[in-house]
Amino acid sequence: LLDGRLAVDEARARAVVMNEVAGPLGLSIEDAAEGIIRIANATMGRAIRAVSTERGYDLGEFALFAYGGAGPLHAIDVARECGIGTVLVPQEPGTLCARGMLLTQVSFGFVKSLIGAAEPAAWEEVRAAFAAMRAEAERWLHQEGVEPAARSFDAHIDARYEGQNFEVVVALDGFEIDLARFLSEFASAHRREYGYALEERAVEIVNCRLKAVGAVPRAPPGAHAGGGTLPSALVGRRSVYFGRDHGWFDTPVYARGRIGVHTKLTGPAVIEELSSTVVLAPAARASVDAWGNIVVEVEEGA
Repeated sequence: LLDGRLAVDEARARAVVMNEVAGPLGLSIEDAAEGIIRIANATMGRAIRAVSTERGYDLGEFALFAYGGAGPLHAIDVARECGIGTVLVPQEPGTLCARGMLLTQVSFGFVKSLIGAAEPAAWEEVRAAFAAMRAEAERWLHQEGVEPAARSFDAHIDARYEGQNFEVVVALDGFEIDLARFLSEFASAHRREYGYALEERAVEIVNCRLKAVGAVPRAPPGAHAGGGTLPSALVGRRSVYFGRDHGWFDTPVYARGRIGVHTKLTGPAVIEELSSTVVLAPAARASVDAWGNIVVEVEEGA
């Protein structure tokens, strides 16, 4: 019954692509489908760059963590779009959000607006604001049943140069940070995010923020159990289209749970599990680490 429903869904999808995209544009159904996927990947790539490259971070120094049901399907192409060299796909990526909710720390944010110049007199008000929020946060954590040893606090200040209408978030290293160090950290943060700093311009404090965190006990991560040789994980073969650069390939399909630790794979390959699917393009390389993660090496043009 399930196979029948999948066949019906596939037929409907093909009909929509043909009637709504391929036909009007005079494209083959493969080119139309590839175009749709490339637009989706480019959109995700722009979203990643908006919170990384545009804020001064080099994406070449990061790995892309692929989770969710569809994340591993797109992650390799998105990583290539962004210049990221490694993709990491955790076990059961489709359930990662649910597991995160079960393991997330207890937290609550406090904020106090203090709009004014960052100068010695105002800095005393900043110290007083954080002290008041710290006391309130301690009461809240006590009400939540969090033991003192499991409590922690993150302090930040939203600040800007005088005359600006956007703020930069500056993390405070504890509560004893002095004004001179804050101004230095603000200049560094502004330079990292916008590419410049105005050393002669007065700095204006906007908000003081405190995040109270209660640590939740967590079981230690366990090494990956199970799995065997790659041939034993083979469950079938499927004709897969890998874009105009590669075309159609007769592609092996593997059951992820049967792939052993330190196994190396070379694309083309499809790796299936209950909650998600990983697709390796021709010549793409991947391996399974000791924790069961699939680690993909992303190469330009691969």
